[in-house]
Amino acid sequence: MKKLKMNKIINIDTQDCFFHADAQGRVYIGKGVKGDLTFSIYDPSGDARDFKVKEQITCSDIQFFQQCANGYVFVYYESYEPKVKVFSEEGRVRSAFRLPSGVSCCLLGEKQQLWVGLCDEGIYHDENPKGDSVWCFTLDGKQKEMYIDRKLEEMDAPVVDECYGLAEKNGLIYMLYYGDVVIAAFDETVVRRVWILSDEAPKSEAFDQLTVAKEGFWIGTVNCYRADLKPSLYLISTDVSQEMEEVTCCDSNGEALDIQQLKLTSNAVYAVTSSGVYKQDIQ
Repeated sequence: MKKLKMNKIINIDTQDCFFHADAQGRVYIGKGVKGDLTFSIYDPSGDARDFKVKEQITCSDIQFFQQCANGYVFVYYESYEPKVKVFSEEGRVRSAFRLPSGVSCCLLGEKQQLWVGLCDEGIYHDENPKGDSVWCFTLDGKQKEMYIDRKLEEMDAPVVDECYGLAEKNGLIYMLYYGDVVIAAFDETVVRRVWILSDEAPKSEAFDQLTVAKEGFWIGTVNCYRADLKPSLYLISTDVSQEMEEVTCCDSNGEALDIQQLKLTSNAVYAVTSSGVYKQDIQ
């Protein structure tokens, strides 16, 4: 089994927190109770700042929080409905809009567009008659017409039944999806390539993250059937006919970490333990 040695970058109690990291190396840790959520934002320079949100939700209702140009994008569930608020740096609401049902993952692209992947509930929902698996919004809430599912159909690629994860690399969006297990690379108009993986998710695990590197595809899983099981990390070479390799996240001494959450970005792997955050750069 491959080992990934990681360095501890933040020493803080992360129990029951929201965690996110972005391609710029910023780390976001959300804590609090209904009506009083605080996101601590750690810059690669070592600077840290807090941003408060007054929504009547808990950390488990947060889908996404990330800095954007001149503010922050916040995606959350309220009464089972996925919603977006875009804040200014001072905390004023610049825009607010609803997302389609069944949001499974979000990605803030380099062009400051919010990409949203849907689970099967959202793909086959009555409000989504075209069965689109990926939606794209400007940060003022305007939906952009996407034809990714139609393009996949024209290529005779497997149909998307559930979007597991979205990633961005060198101007392309990558989607990991179920319909077999497939990765598709596309821009706003054209599907560039499709990889059909030879593996399925291990028992009791579901794929939920993706990033792309020189070594191949890094894939994170969540253990959705048993609370005592932890997230796992796998590496699949770009020759996807080979079996995926499980990767153990370790501290700098090579000791396996007791991981609570994993986060993959375009240039790093992050592991959250009860005592803090570990990171290892990837290319």
